[in-house]
Amino acid sequence: MPLIASGVALPAATGFFATIGDWAAEYGYITIFLVVAGDGIFPILPGETSIIAGAVFAAQGDLMLWAVVLVGAMGAVVGDSIAYWVGRGGAPWIRRGVVRMAGERRTAATEGMVRRQGPALVFTGRFLPGIRIGINMACGAGGMSYRRFLMYDAAGAVVWSLQAALIGYFAGRAFADQVWVALAVAIAVAVVVGTIVIFRERRMVAREEALEAEEARAEALAQGEPVATGDGTLREE
Repeated sequence: MPLIASGVALPAATGFFATIGDWAAEYGYITIFLVVAGDGIFPILPGETSIIAGAVFAAQGDLMLWAVVLVGAMGAVVGDSIAYWVGRGGAPWIRRGVVRMAGERRTAATEGMVRRQGPALVFTGRFLPGIRIGINMACGAGGMSYRRFLMYDAAGAVVWSLQAALIGYFAGRAFADQVWVALAVAIAVAVVVGTIVIFRERRMVAREEALEAEEARAEALAQGEPVATGDGTLREE
């Protein structure tokens, strides 16, 4: 970048983030809550990123860290609860929408994991963005009581919000005079963590698909139906 351009861009960036800091101090909590809650229904929204950004500003003194964690967790519970009640409603078109977003195989695997793991998956589901909405809807559709769902979901939401906030807060403290650098570093760390989570999530889905297929074969054999073998032939017992 030419020297003149950098001399203009850097002060502009500084002023821009200073303005965001002032804005965050006044509207940050509401924004974090709404974005995280919306993320529970529309996974394309940057729920975790909003908490990270809020925590960066908390490190700058514009927000309070405990409040960022609290509103992030509250937003997560609200969004997940909406997904739960949508699943409880059981409208077929809603499931079709989830299938279009996640795919039939992933949706079926998610429902299988809920049947097997139940409440434990509600807790860990907060950390699985790709199948989170499917987990919450499956809990509602599967008849898990809302009280039980809420207990595990709230615990997961607090831990999830806290870890995201700590990433942003420590980045904000490390780059106290460079808000844009702190945001970039914090989001980069979150992306790395998110990538690892995505790979783990895919392995979980693959394991569930294998279990479902094995159970289907065992059931077919028990009923005397022919099943496909590894070489594509049919075996009958």
